[in-house]
Order: sequence, then structure tokens, then C-alpha cells
Amino acid sequence: MISNISRNIFALAALSLMLAWPEYAWALQSHGEPEGLYVHQIAHILFAGALAYLVWHTRRTQEFSERGWKYLQLFCLLTIAWNVIAFTGHQVQEYLSIDDFLNKGSWHELITYPITIAKALHYLTKMDHLLFTPALLALMISLRCFYRDALTRRERRP
Repeated sequence: MISNISRNIFALAALSLMLAWPEYAWALQSHGEPEGLYVHQIAHILFAGALAYLVWHTRRTQEFSERGWKYLQLFCLLTIAWNVIAFTGHQVQEYLSIDDFLNKGSWHELITYPITIAKALHYLTKMDHLLFTPALLALMISLRCFYRDALTRRERRP
């Protein structure tokens, strides 16, 4: 009981310190030129390849036909599509300059006219969250299905 209380006090103190002295999160980081971009792009390719293998493996194995596995396959397919879009967006960004934007780096960033194919692709690939958010939802549903299946199997055991 005492260890539970001290753990809660420690967690509350840590949370209070984080809220009292915030720092930048740096969720988006630029990579050093050009090696950082190469490594990042290779990571997209490897991630998509691993997910493609997982889809292939789960489709050819009969025991993976349950509902949770279907949602896991959906997660993989959506994440592969996200990787393709992110890869394309990173490549297109190489064709744009600082002059192609107004208010660069702010919440009110705008693309300048004339709109070129590179600018349109840049804009469209920035919408990658429209694929990745449903992918994460499919992953969450698949994990919940796996958990519930494991619970029912456990309850059936003598």
C-alpha cells in the first residue's frame, strides 16, 4: 500500500515538473543533407517491405483468418500506403524552395502561385494523416480483438 502511494506521489511530482518547465518537443526534425534524407527514405522502404511481408504471410496462412488478423492486414495496407505517400512527399520537397511558401514555418504557411505539380503534390502528401489515423484505429481494433479472443480462450480452459 505504501509503495503504491509513493509511486503515485512520484508520478504526480514528475507530471508537475513537466508542466512547470516545458521545453520544445521537436516532433518534426530535419535531417542533415543529404545522408539524413537517404536514411529516412530507406527506412520508409524497409518499413513498407516488412508490412507487405506481414500481409502476405497472414493471407496465405489459414489460422490467421480471424477478425483481428483482418484488421491487422488493414493496418498494414494503410501503413504501406502512408509510407508511399510520405516517401513521395519527401522527394517532392527536394524540388521546392523557400520562395515557394509564404509564412514558412508558421501555422499560416501558404503555397505561392503559380501552383505547379510539385507544389500540388507537396500539399497532397501533407495530408498523410488521413491515412495514418485510420491505420492506427485498425491496429487498435485488431489488438482489442486479439485480447478478447485470448480472454475467451482462457475462460474456456478448465
